Amino acid sequence: MDENQDHAKIIMHPPVFYIIAALIGLGIDYFFPLSFGFEGATGTAGILLFILGVIIAILSMKNFAKDKQSPSVHAPTHNIYTSGIYGYTRNPIYLGALIWLMAAAVYFDKAWIFIMSAPLIVFLNKAVIEKEEAYLEEKFGDEYRSYKKKVRRWI
Repeated sequence: MDENQDHAKIIMHPPVFYIIAALIGLGIDYFFPLSFGFEGATGTAGILLFILGVIIAILSMKNFAKDKQSPSVHAPTHNIYTSGIYGYTRNPIYLGALIWLMAAAVYFDKAWIFIMSAPLIVFLNKAVIEKEEAYLEEKFGDEYRSYKKKVRRWI
């Protein structure tokens, strides 16, 4: 595989999709405000969720940093990770970012942003993760297929 073509062929960096989901949620909230209804508890819950997302993100980036491998969907993948946080979820970076989005929704009491998490997950599965998985299966074959059988996509 040519080094310039050795990636999952994702059209846009996934963080953009999280931002779009948040903006759509804010837009809907502008016209149809929706609260979680937990006066005073959303701040603490939002902070705790954010911390959980940070822990997941740090754990997911450790291997990339150690191997000097880029987590970008537009960069070649030289190794697949199957241990640590990757022993529990195949997509901890996306999971951590999703938890950050949910944390912001809870912290700022914007239920529509939280609700937008569901279509975001469906979209990421189809437009990003399935393409990444096809790329990894092509590149790593049975090693990756075996990993997929053992570890769930999200949690």
